Amino acid sequence: MNPLGTYGAKLGTILSQVAQGSFRFGFETQFRQIQETTIKRINSEIDKVIANDDTPRRLQALEKEYQKLEKNKALIDSFHTELISNATRLETMTNTVGEAIDAFSAGDDDTNLTAAEVETLSAKITKVADDVERLLITIHPDIVQTDIIRDVKNYLTTLRNMAPVEGVVDPEGTDPGAATNANREILDTLGTFKTLVETAYEVTSVTKENASDISLTLSANLATKLSDMTQLSNVELARREAEIEDIKAHYANILRVISLSFEARMSANEQLSKSLEGGQIEPGSIMNLFT
Repeated sequence: MNPLGTYGAKLGTILSQVAQGSFRFGFETQFRQIQETTIKRINSEIDKVIANDDTPRRLQALEKEYQKLEKNKALIDSFHTELISNATRLETMTNTVGEAIDAFSAGDDDTNLTAAEVETLSAKITKVADDVERLLITIHPDIVQTDIIRDVKNYLTTLRNMAPVEGVVDPEGTDPGAATNANREILDTLGTFKTLVETAYEVTSVTKENASDISLTLSANLATKLSDMTQLSNVELARREAEIEDIKAHYANILRVISLSFEARMSANEQLSKSLEGGQIEPGSIMNLFT
């Protein structure tokens, strides 16, 4: 047996193990530093991705457009509701004024008013005046309207002052200065007023339909704008997440390569350590004669 050879082999093994342990400790320390640096770099690049993402700005622009459409929709819907109210009231007024005029003709062809006719006529006139007072002056900043509702409302005082009386109804065309009473003037005024109310109803109905069309168009635009915002959010969010995942994967691969390199180095060191230990000879082997 060669004591020096055995001692040399053991010394080599010990030195190899010490070097291997030192290498592992040094690598782990350095790897932790690399990990910390890598994490900082990942966070920095992710911050850049977020900072360079103009999705919030684009969404904000779409949101402003959406809010403007909502405001316009609220205005047109309120306007449309007021037009519906006026159209309904004007239609009723047309019928009521017609009934008031008919009261003059009940049984005497507009030549005389009985007490019963006066009572009916007065009730009809009061109802018309009440409806006139309830008419709304509708306004919309983007829709040009005539003053026909205001023209109808201008009759309110005249209607309130109408006071038909029992008695004769002067012939058509009688000079107001020579009139027996106010009955003829009331009848003629109601006829003129009825024509105005009918025209106001037609104008209001057309405007109401236009407002309805505008409201439907705005509803469609709102739905489109909402879809655009949702799609932009989903698409850009997915794109940003994919970009961030790519950054993470890139640096994860770098760390993996470093780790694999270390494992390969450690494996080579272990093989070197084993080679320095020498072969182990079983007791009783003939090879013991040579050692």
